[in-house]
Amino acid sequence: MSKTSNFRWHLVLVSLLRIVIGWGLWGILAAHPVEAQTFTGVQGDRTRITLGFQVKPEAVQAWLPAPWQLNPLTSGPLKGANFLVVLVDRLRDDDPEGKPKYSGTNRIIPFIAPGKHPQTGETASVILGGFASNPAYVPGFYQVFRAATVRVEHTIKSQDVEAEEVTDVWEVRDATGTGVMEMRLQSLRKVGARTRAKGEPNIISAKDPALWRIYKFDATTDVVKSGPEGIDRVQGYTFRLTVPEYSKLFDGSEQLIGISVTPWYMRQVFVR
Repeated sequence: MSKTSNFRWHLVLVSLLRIVIGWGLWGILAAHPVEAQTFTGVQGDRTRITLGFQVKPEAVQAWLPAPWQLNPLTSGPLKGANFLVVLVDRLRDDDPEGKPKYSGTNRIIPFIAPGKHPQTGETASVILGGFASNPAYVPGFYQVFRAATVRVEHTIKSQDVEAEEVTDVWEVRDATGTGVMEMRLQSLRKVGARTRAKGEPNIISAKDPALWRIYKFDATTDVVKSGPEGIDRVQGYTFRLTVPEYSKLFDGSEQLIGISVTPWYMRQVFVR
């Protein structure tokens, strides 16, 4: 083959390669549209306790903004849960420059429903409401938190390097006195059973689904109770929620699916 033919063949290959690459990149971009994300800070928690419940689906669905649909958890230790209560003992909430956003401690109790958008297929945790002890977090980014006084106790007993006996007590009272939440949990935490996970969940507000955050977290978790996985390290447990607007959820028909405790949790916060 002559040098001219080789050169022409080379040009053909280059052109074909550009077309194929172009098609490939277009397919990737079409399948995974790039969402603009703005970094807004870093949050760190001392403890997060997640209670997973199965409650009347129609009662939860009534809280979700259209067109979002209730999407119960399909895997993991809380599989089947369609309503989550998360008790957050926050240590730090920094802005992008690493400076604290507010002074004092902050205890936050969000009420969450797992949701799915029927048109886009996107999934998100929908913040329905909740309590916050720090005025700077009321009503908060999601515009749903009410002010409350929160008393928290953590007691740890350990004589074995492989296990700890931990008691967690949470007592919540809102300013009106009509909203009360109490939780007491005694559980055995096995150090070797802890799991570490990273993720990037989407979180939106039931009041305004355009209020959307992405949390890029790194955490270590103890599962102390899970019906789906047959785990039960709970030595004592009581929970009471007397908030009028949630009476249809907690009417005696609710079932506790599981409890996970996260003793170490850090995340970067992004909005889109």
